Amino acid sequence: MSEKRRYMRFNVIMDAILKRGDSSKKLKVNNFSKEGVGLLSREPLEEGQELEIEMTIPGDNVPVIFNGEVAWAASSTSDTADYKGGVHFKNISNEDKSRILEYIYRKWIIPGGAE
Repeated sequence: MSEKRRYMRFNVIMDAILKRGDSSKKLKVNNFSKEGVGLLSREPLEEGQELEIEMTIPGDNVPVIFNGEVAWAASSTSDTADYKGGVHFKNISNEDKSRILEYIYRKWIIPGGAE
């Protein structure tokens, strides 16, 4: 498989909620880059699917909400997810991107600092 990634990925595990109309499903964000996130889900993801995600940054009580499109999807062999996928940001504020990066940098630079 050839590597298509253009930007560095930061491995993180963050709780998130997939919102579809009036329903919502729990999932996990497992990585973050300049252009999107990786997701782990019990629900199937479909390439091209438009999503609204509400993500929780540990230690922060204001959720990050963004819209994105599933760039790729596959089944997963993980104990915590049946499906995995990559979501390309379509709409996320620069302030929310900065909050996520601040969390990642604290966690990376100061061991235990983002907990």
